[in-house]
Amino acid sequence: MKRLIYVLIIFLFISSPSWGREWTLDPNHSVIQFGVKHIFSTVAGSFSDFEGKVQFDPENLAKSSFDFTVQVKSIDTGNTKRDNHLRSKDFFEASTWPVMRFKSSKITRGQGNTYLASGTMTLKQTSRTMEIPFVFHGTAPSPFDKKKMVAGFDSEFDLDRLDFGVGSGKFHKMGVVGREVRVKISLEALGAP
Repeated sequence: MKRLIYVLIIFLFISSPSWGREWTLDPNHSVIQFGVKHIFSTVAGSFSDFEGKVQFDPENLAKSSFDFTVQVKSIDTGNTKRDNHLRSKDFFEASTWPVMRFKSSKITRGQGNTYLASGTMTLKQTSRTMEIPFVFHGTAPSPFDKKKMVAGFDSEFDLDRLDFGVGSGKFHKMGVVGREVRVKISLEALGAP
């Protein structure tokens, strides 16, 4: 009887979700958006082609990580001429540097359901250490598939595009395009219950 109890305890310990949890990004319910100043207005845009590996458990942050890649050519500001200009050598140079990436190295907890993902952002030929704040909204059973759980994340942060060589600074000096880009990310990810 004691052996049976020990086996059950070990099984529960190993299968506990606190030992790390893999989530599959749901691209149909996730968005990466940005806004940048154009003289006075803010031009909004998004990237439609991205993927991510999410390993997240608030009870085991040491085993938690994020690894996201974004296809630069998928940029969309609602204006074809502007989008092609953004893909050109004047900005992203998408034909040479087609992917931007963020890979976390450490996750720490803040107040309540806020966290900080420390890691490396690579954009064009430049890699820089960044700290990206995010909110973990928790998990809920999927209303469409009872065998799945849904996890929710939101993040908002600023990125200096000139630090990554996205533009020479010419348009910033002209007062046409700002250097600070506001990034907003909202994600849903699916996992086993």
